[in-house]
Amino acid sequence: MKIIWLTATQAAKRLNVSLETVYNMCRDGRLGGRYSRGNGKSKGSWMIDKGSLELFEENTTFKSIYQDKKESGQRRLF
Repeated sequence: MKIIWLTATQAAKRLNVSLETVYNMCRDGRLGGRYSRGNGKSKGSWMIDKGSLELFEENTTFKSIYQDKKESGQRRLF
């Protein structure tokens, strides 16, 4: 089975969270991904396994603060 990889930016948009949150989720193992180092001049990047992302979505009630506020009808974050 071929693995489909998403960029960290694509994963962040799909989960409606910040890019930093996706990085943290990869580092602590909540999302499966791989880190590719840059070539010296450029930074590395995270690639997220699409299957891992789908599994996370199916098995969590995770919501960003923005989703929670939007669903409650609250117009301001704080």
